[in-house]
Amino acid sequence: MSRTAERFLVTLGACVFSSTLSSAVWAQSKGRDTTDDLLKSIGLSKPAFTRAPDFNLKDAMGGIVSISGNRGNLMLVNFWATWCGPCRDEMPSMEQLSRSFGGQGFTVLAVNQREGAGQVLRFMKTHGLNFRAPLDTDGRVAAAYRVYGIPATYLIDGAGQALGMKAGPRDWTDREVMEVFRKLVSERGGSAVPSSSIDFEPSAPLPKTLRARSNGLLLHAQQDSQSEILARLERSDDLAALGKVSGASEYWYMVRTKNGVVGWVRETEVESTSGRK
Repeated sequence: MSRTAERFLVTLGACVFSSTLSSAVWAQSKGRDTTDDLLKSIGLSKPAFTRAPDFNLKDAMGGIVSISGNRGNLMLVNFWATWCGPCRDEMPSMEQLSRSFGGQGFTVLAVNQREGAGQVLRFMKTHGLNFRAPLDTDGRVAAAYRVYGIPATYLIDGAGQALGMKAGPRDWTDREVMEVFRKLVSERGGSAVPSSSIDFEPSAPLPKTLRARSNGLLLHAQQDSQSEILARLERSDDLAALGKVSGASEYWYMVRTKNGVVGWVRETEVESTSGRK
């Protein structure tokens, strides 16, 4: 065989190997969808901002809701109103999404637009909605999120980064949507602390008595904002601190009410009575 023919065969073999390798790498990368790919597949686009604006709003029950207070959780932040037909239509599917993944590091926050607590609370109870509904009474939070029409929904990760947004209604129980959220929650490992694995913090002394910072504090069955609500507490209610845990980048107190009910409250929503007069 001539030297020229040998060179041709070597070159041809290298080209075939390179092509095969490129195809394998392409196929492998195709099988691993990025978060952007997953969200795009269910109709969510890239938000105009990277960092989700934080807020500090009272909800329909009188508790305080914020992005930072849910740090560590994947958050679905929806802007809506009771008079909005498309908003009402998608609420049941949001409730189902919340029930499917709540407690696994996923939280739904339905930010109501310019309506009163009584009206919103009646709507939530009538339709069996259990996720929290912060009250954006002056529209400032919607303006910060550049919401120009409702419903509008943002998906925010546990670090407060805006991942995706959807203008208009969505069926959140659609099979593809459920599968995407299952993957996202699974990839993040279910950030919420499971009740079977609680790490108490004995190093710092517990306050003797705690009180709510505002009326309407929700007492939860677990250290999870989506868990069962055991009671609604007022600022005058004394709470005995039984323990303190860290989970989902926030602290929770295990407390006992004067009626003997034991549950969980966020550290940010209570204060020690020793510092109050």
